[in-house]
This record gives sequence, structure tokens and C-alpha cells, in this order.
Amino acid sequence: MIFSYPLFDMPFIGIYLIVLSFLFGAVFASFITCTAWRVVRGEDWMLGHSHCDTCGHELSTADLFPIISYVALKGKCRYCGSKVPPRDLIFEILLGLLFAGTLALHGSVDAAVVAALALEMLLLGLSLADWDSGVIPDGFLAAILIVWIMTVGFRPDAQKFAMEGVIVSACTGILMAIGTVIAGKISKSKAGFGPAKLSMCLMLFLGFRGAVMAACAGIVLCIVFALVCKSKKRKSSLAPAISLAFIAAFLLKDALVLLGVQIPF
Repeated sequence: MIFSYPLFDMPFIGIYLIVLSFLFGAVFASFITCTAWRVVRGEDWMLGHSHCDTCGHELSTADLFPIISYVALKGKCRYCGSKVPPRDLIFEILLGLLFAGTLALHGSVDAAVVAALALEMLLLGLSLADWDSGVIPDGFLAAILIVWIMTVGFRPDAQKFAMEGVIVSACTGILMAIGTVIAGKISKSKAGFGPAKLSMCLMLFLGFRGAVMAACAGIVLCIVFALVCKSKKRKSSLAPAISLAFIAAFLLKDALVLLGVQIPF
């Protein structure tokens, strides 16, 4: 069964869905940033209650509304008055805009855009976890694979899409594993395979040409992030660069289609 709902056949409904996607993006950003923070600190991300990082007071429902709570409380904890870092607010707004932009560019609600929105949320979480700890949690990678398994069969080109994805993923994994080993030899340090595993998971969602676009953007962004990490004298974190490259490839693909440039992936 192929699922697809054209977004702009009824403009009012299209606008409504885009606004709704922004709200969902903000909500999911609030959830995933909290989850990433708990994973980094070794806390229970499923059963633990949200709390102030300064005083430890458990937050109420009124404290947890994305964007609204931060603005209403003027960026401070309701209980101890300590300033709340604006990072979560920024990511709530950004993921909301990214959700809305992704849906608007794609032009329909189907398996591809549902997978993209789920991936954008997961990539935000694992990028934050990698930036804070230098480690890409395997749980996020497993979630990405689950998204692929649950959505690939609903695409109109399911068989071709799945075969291309597996081939590109395998080739990417081999090349990045070799690159990781070489980089480790050059730097005389133990290099992790997290970026290689992340790239393999994401390449499942791209065709051959999409993979080339993501790879080109990824190389540039990885170099930039590596230089930034070196200048800050911190462990290299490449998950944000790889995530941005994937999202850029997906959005560019839809932008080209929107402009009338037909590409077979």
C-alpha cells in the first residue's frame, strides 16, 4: 500500500499542516534534547522526570511547554531563579522551522517525508549527544534503522529504493571504515567507528545521486567541524556535520523537484 496526501490541493489544509508540523517540531525538539542530555549523563531517559539542572526540582507540566514556557519564565527556573541556557529554546525553534520547511518543500505527506521528519528529530538528539560527550549512542542508530524498516515498504519505488540504499550503505561503510583506520594511524589515536555507522544508516534513505550529494556536503562539513573542535581543543564530533549533510541533500532534492528539475532519486 502506497500512502501519499498532496499538501497543496487544498491550500487551507496545506497551511494548517505546515503550522501543525512546526508545533510538532518544537515538541519533539523539547523531548529529544532532554533525552540526549539524559543519555549523556547516564540517566533513565524513559522513566526519569524532567528537573532543573541547578536545584534538581522536578518540573511541572506548566514548565515544559516548548518555547512558551521559556518565554513566560523569562529563561529562568521557576523554583530557584537560575538562568536556563537558551540552547533548548533555539533547537525547539529550529526543529519546528525544519519540520515546516521539509513538509512545504516536499509538497505531500507520504512515507518519505514522515521518515525525513523522524530522522531530523533523531539526528538532533544524536548530534547533541555526540557534541556533549564525543560518542554517538547506538540507541539512536537503532532508532534510525527502525524508521527505515517501518517506512521503506510504503514508498512507490520500494524495491528499487531499498536495493539502492543497501548498496550505497555498504559501500559507504567500507570506505568510511578504511578512512577511520587511516585517520587513526595518522593521528596516532584510537578513532571510533560511530561516524561510519551513522553514515551507513543514513545512506539507506538516499539513492545513488542523493548519496553523492550528501557525501560532497559531508566532506566539507566534517572538515569544518573538525577544525572547530581542534580550535576549541575538544574531542572531534562529526555527527552534527554528517547530520547536516544528510538533511541538506534531502532538502536540495525536494527543492530541485519543486523547481521542475526531475531527478531519479
